[in-house]
Amino acid sequence: MAKKNIEKILKILARAVLKKQVPQIVSITGSIGKTSTKEAIYFVLRKKFRVRRNTKNYNNEIGVPLTILGEVSPGKSILGWLKVFLKFFNLIIFKKKNYPGILILETAADKPGDLKYLMEIFPSGLLRVAVLTAVAPVHLQGFASQKRVKMKSKISSRIEFFGGLDNIFKEKIIPFSFLKKDGFAIVNKDNCDFEKMNLASRFITYGIEKDSDLMARDIKVDRQGLRFDFTYQERHFHFSLKGGTSSHQIYSLLAAVSVGLCYGMGIEQASLGLRDYEVLAGRMHQLKGLNNSIIIDDTYNSSPQAVKKGLRSLADLPFGERKIAVLGAMLELGEESDNFHRLVGGLAAKEKEIDYLITLGDKGKIISEGALGGNMSREKVFNFETLKEISDFLKGFIQKDDVLLVKGSQGTRMEKIVQEIILEPEKAKDLLVRQGEEWQDK
Repeated sequence: MAKKNIEKILKILARAVLKKQVPQIVSITGSIGKTSTKEAIYFVLRKKFRVRRNTKNYNNEIGVPLTILGEVSPGKSILGWLKVFLKFFNLIIFKKKNYPGILILETAADKPGDLKYLMEIFPSGLLRVAVLTAVAPVHLQGFASQKRVKMKSKISSRIEFFGGLDNIFKEKIIPFSFLKKDGFAIVNKDNCDFEKMNLASRFITYGIEKDSDLMARDIKVDRQGLRFDFTYQERHFHFSLKGGTSSHQIYSLLAAVSVGLCYGMGIEQASLGLRDYEVLAGRMHQLKGLNNSIIIDDTYNSSPQAVKKGLRSLADLPFGERKIAVLGAMLELGEESDNFHRLVGGLAAKEKEIDYLITLGDKGKIISEGALGGNMSREKVFNFETLKEISDFLKGFIQKDDVLLVKGSQGTRMEKIVQEIILEPEKAKDLLVRQGEEWQDK
């Protein structure tokens, strides 16, 4: 059966399930931070409600219906799909007492119309809260915000850009148009053009920089993580995020507490749920490294803007004898790829607090060239051809109290470097990304 046909069938069945089971829905969309925000919301709400959220990358035309069903994809198994459809019909016919009261659904948009398609799955009135984490062209923000770049993606169906930031904005705010007046829009005021939004529903804004309903103040970072205050209606609540390293990680927590407020939870009660929340693997996660070093593991994925933030966060850390950036390629950048890698190298050179730059492969060599062009000393720039060469070098190079940022796109597999230099490699399956069996031979 063709993929498009499966998607249409799943959409019809998922909508029928929702009509029968009548859960409330919290949707999360945005250019960055969706998964971290979804997880944080889950931790807040699960203390008080029966909730379900999508796992893995189940945020598209197939993943969202399967999350509504509570199943994983059976792949190419005909028998597996038969079982999926039977479970759909069971939920359509019978009201289940143990069905989640709230579904927390991350929704992705690779092309115009994706979000409208996903929102149409939800029967009118079920969408209770819509969260917008950020509006930005993921690869270009902060480099060439209005420039259109032709992409040559390895995934032919993926469209990286929408023809300009205005079109991205129009796509990302689509969920708000599906909210009823008694629903809630949750908006990151720092990273979204809130003034352009004409919201018919109630709303809560959150932020760090711009004046918002819910804010983070007095942010501090140390070897244990991030410490800051939630502030809401002149009330303050202190919070710590173990393993956090960068202020942008706080946005997910602010969004989650905002959702808790929508459901009648006080700021203290909402924050309590987050005590069990941990920084997601591979997303600026502090880990203990060899020789009493600290590794900032940011190996989940990469883009120019994400590298820019990572380098800035590394430079701003108030601890670390030497600060070392270990960078792999940023993939799926098309014909502008070399320019972006060179720009990233220049950014590394500009951050004077960064002592060494270590890069991987041909694209890494271009990063290194950009750093040298930015007057970073040649003695502080290293390029290696393989992951093993970098790992072997670092094992003899890391000194006490060094701090290392390790970052690269998924396809570079930079987490393999982290696995070789963390203090407890036997815990890699719990600490690092891409540790499942399906990744081991790649």
